[in-house]
Amino acid sequence: MAAAENNDVRASVNAPARVAITASRDLSQNASARIVITVTGFRPSPSGPVEAVVLIPCGTEQREIGRFGIFPQQSFTAGKNANPQRFGFAVPDPCKMPSQVTIRIEPSTGNGSGAELVIGGAEFE
Repeated sequence: MAAAENNDVRASVNAPARVAITASRDLSQNASARIVITVTGFRPSPSGPVEAVVLIPCGTEQREIGRFGIFPQQSFTAGKNANPQRFGFAVPDPCKMPSQVTIRIEPSTGNGSGAELVIGGAEFE
């Protein structure tokens, strides 16, 4: 996998990625904003498929707002052999406008070793 951009964050099974959420536009009049995660690279695990778990702070806890998988489960780097992949998630009412999102990799089968996601950013839309 190519070197990450300076603002890219990497997630693996043992090290979740924490990404600050930016706003793509003025959201002061929009109560229904969603969080969009941009994935700029992926390396699968040789032990089996993995999925990403998306969490946001909600009160004193982390709350799961969704999951996504890369399909097909094969390596890519945006700009070299593929376009970035984007995944959108609604934000539950009690958790409006969190400042960061956590992306964790969980194995579907096997132990997930070697799997890595490169997160290019997270933003409200």
